[in-house]
Amino acid sequence: MMLLALLVSLVPSALAGAGPWVISSGDTSFYGGAEMQRFTKLALSNGSRADDVVDVDDGLETFGLKAVASYGLRDRFEIEALVPWYRVDANTKGPVCAALSLNACRTTQGIGVVSARVKGLVLDELVGRPVSLAVGTEARFGQHTAPDRERITNLSEGTNDLGGFVSVGRSGGLAQGFWSAWAEAGGRYRFPNTELGVGAVPGAEVFGDVEVLAGAQRWWSLGPSATFLHRPTGYDVEDILGSAALATNVDRWGALSITSLRVGGKLIVRSSERIDLVAGVLTTAWAVNNPSDVTTVSLGVSIHPGPEAL
Repeated sequence: MMLLALLVSLVPSALAGAGPWVISSGDTSFYGGAEMQRFTKLALSNGSRADDVVDVDDGLETFGLKAVASYGLRDRFEIEALVPWYRVDANTKGPVCAALSLNACRTTQGIGVVSARVKGLVLDELVGRPVSLAVGTEARFGQHTAPDRERITNLSEGTNDLGGFVSVGRSGGLAQGFWSAWAEAGGRYRFPNTELGVGAVPGAEVFGDVEVLAGAQRWWSLGPSATFLHRPTGYDVEDILGSAALATNVDRWGALSITSLRVGGKLIVRSSERIDLVAGVLTTAWAVNNPSDVTTVSLGVSIHPGPEAL
């Protein structure tokens, strides 16, 4: 039991709030990191593998900083806050940027969507359950980004959102290290900015995340990860660009129906039970009405104040 407790205490340490696991009452966990993102192509309604993918001039690049803090509110309950800052630039403002008008490719920088989560552990593998399972709710605050939502360099679509999620996972020993696997699925209601022919804009979304990590030594672990986002209601890119009224509407991107699946991997290097270095890469595997070649590289440090786990 002591070994299993140690393994589970290490698993969520890669990033505050990851997976179904929660930190102990009164404990804290912090993550700070940077990420770079680039894309050059936009998939239309036929998807990212079709021949009609559009080149977005010389592409867009994003640099971001992210801070995440988690606190054990009480036994089996955790709260989490995330605050990001981004700068988004178009490498060149070519014919596509010009055709989109509304300062579509103007540089945008500032605080992105701020989120808060509450997560409760319902099933606990430490007390004999086959898996750990948590349910939670989230609130996202992005209304402050609304003035720039018409840009393709926007920080978000300018809404506040409410959602819920379920997360399930399992961990165990592996040689002198450990393994862990978890998956999360949820949905969110986005308070609409307007109503168009497709209904509320932006519409509700569903999302999911999967991650598997394993390492033969306690000081490192490595594995694949994936993230999914789908907004079922909305227009296709062709509908937006083919209508003067929609193309010049400030909520044109929020009116899109989108699908995005990105896959990649994560590496964690632990200097101690208190500090982890976390590196990750994600790239687009499938997209509809969304960038088709997004690559994101992230690097950060997760810190866990308090006594050593051993």
